[in-house]
Amino acid sequence: MHRLYLYLAAVISITSMPLSALAETAADPATADTQVHNLATTANNGGFYIDLPAVNSKQLIGLVRAYRASLTHREQEIMRYLEDNRLDAKDLLITVILPGGLLYAAVRKGNLEQAKVELAEMTEDLDELSHDLLAMQAVAGELTVAQLH
Repeated sequence: MHRLYLYLAAVISITSMPLSALAETAADPATADTQVHNLATTANNGGFYIDLPAVNSKQLIGLVRAYRASLTHREQEIMRYLEDNRLDAKDLLITVILPGGLLYAAVRKGNLEQAKVELAEMTEDLDELSHDLLAMQAVAGELTVAQLH
């Protein structure tokens, strides 16, 4: 009997909800990937008109720059971590004297090696993003000129 009341309450609340509230729930950013994006109509080589997603090149370049800046910041953090956590005489002393010293040294060395690998991957990603950013800026300029003609 309680389920019937719950279903009835749900039906009443949905039917009595104003359309503006439904529109607000549809504009939720969490569901933005299901919304229809702007499409640009172009003709392909066969003469057929197709709809392609319209890309705002300035916005895309801005997003790539922001991502590149965050990677640069993370790279600096990793470099600082590596400088601050180098293995030194104190770590050697802890390894020799304490009962769990070998385990301590293995964990520290593993963390440092993982940071070095992450730093190498980040450097490769930054180089690739720099090349992509230069290519996008060159293409965006050419597209702007082509659209003006």
